[in-house]
Amino acid sequence: MAHLSNVKLNDGLQVPVLGYGTGTALYQKEAKDSVKMAYSEAHMHHIDCAEMYANEESVGQAIKELGVKRDDVFLTTKCGSADPRKSLEKSLKLLGVDQVDLYLIHSPELVKETGLGKSWQIMEELQKEGKTKSIGVSNYRVSDLEEVLKVAKVVPSVNQIEVHPYVYSKAQSLLDFCHSKGIHIESYGPLSTLIRAPGGPVDPVVKDIAQELVATEGQVLLKWAHQITHGGIVLTTSSKKERLEEQIKAFTEIKDLSDEQMQAIAEAGKQKFYRFGMQHMDS
Repeated sequence: MAHLSNVKLNDGLQVPVLGYGTGTALYQKEAKDSVKMAYSEAHMHHIDCAEMYANEESVGQAIKELGVKRDDVFLTTKCGSADPRKSLEKSLKLLGVDQVDLYLIHSPELVKETGLGKSWQIMEELQKEGKTKSIGVSNYRVSDLEEVLKVAKVVPSVNQIEVHPYVYSKAQSLLDFCHSKGIHIESYGPLSTLIRAPGGPVDPVVKDIAQELVATEGQVLLKWAHQITHGGIVLTTSSKKERLEEQIKAFTEIKDLSDEQMQAIAEAGKQKFYRFGMQHMDS
């Protein structure tokens, strides 16, 4: 199987375009076996974790049992409290590593007490200390990012947000803002129209495009999320090797969607609104 390409962040760090998420289906569950399978059998070397998922220790066990070099796995984790320093130190201990590749603040709601500006300055300190290679945010709105950028010496490398056709109309201005500032989008929930909200107006459009491209509907949605975010990173998950291999092929074998195909999916998505998490994004 061909290797996944990398996305180059604004600080030069290279991130595998497709990441294996340890939230959603693995939320508060043992993740060791799933991570080992994703890494060794499906060759997914980008693992996305979070303090909030309450399974970092089992991810760390997986990495240890795999016996891989630290540089051979790309580790992301996310701050789940008002104190990024305390959270990262806890995460590093649970993961069994001295440094993560990418550290994100999981939500602006978590650091309201600390302050968006102050919490970002702490993130910059953690990067300078070598506890993380790159720093970013998750579920930040334009207003949140503007507040961060007022004090930032380091521009966030990533904003990890929910991206799929049924949320795109509300996310479009945020995607454009991030692109203008050099902040890469990392998409979670890209298959939501297929899995979480099936039977909607996007389904027949995606089905037709899948037939045109000789692809699966899931592959089309992964490509759409990648392309609509200006070549962003996409997160997915599955307990099945075959499904992960199919998802990888979306980036190694399936050609890009045309402008017309991209637009057709976006237009169908406007007919329905659905968001499964982080409701503050609509405020």
